[in-house]
Amino acid sequence: MKALIKIACLLTLGWGSSAQAQQTVIVNGQQLPSATVQQLENYYQIKIQSGRYWYDPSCGLWGLEGGPAQGGMMPGLRLGGPLRADASSGQTGIFINGRQINQRERAQWEQLTGPITPGRYWLDAYGNVGMEGGPALVNLLALAQQTPSRPNTSASQQNTGNRNTFYRNFYTDTGSGSSSDGFYIIGEDWSYSDF
Repeated sequence: MKALIKIACLLTLGWGSSAQAQQTVIVNGQQLPSATVQQLENYYQIKIQSGRYWYDPSCGLWGLEGGPAQGGMMPGLRLGGPLRADASSGQTGIFINGRQINQRERAQWEQLTGPITPGRYWLDAYGNVGMEGGPALVNLLALAQQTPSRPNTSASQQNTGNRNTFYRNFYTDTGSGSSSDGFYIIGEDWSYSDF
């Protein structure tokens, strides 16, 4: 009987450890330690799915490897390896913090900025954008707030009553808002605020 209990305990422990080992989170080509994944899950109150991700520590954007930005988080974290130029499988000639964006992401950016000339740009966590080595050219958050409302369209929705602002873009499925206390940006599974 004791032998059966021991075997049952070993099988139970084995299943538990294999379930944990199955959660493989790779960021910028390197697997994150399970303790780091746990800290991120606790901080953001989410369950991180196993997969391959890219993360831009300069601005906090992240996405699935080979795809466009899908969210934002705290910048400056030491997660995985360095951000690679081909992290988003881009072929646009437009580099944001060294990552070449793909056509889908270019279309999303151009909804705010208008046409983007191929080149190398920097983006910080506050939404400031400029050419590498140069000053800020524009602030994306300010652009999002200034974009005119398009009533009765599926493209966007804006509300600026009571000195508070809200902007919703239905193409990118993102929203942003501000008040005298700060601002926020929100997407499907992510958010960033500075209140």
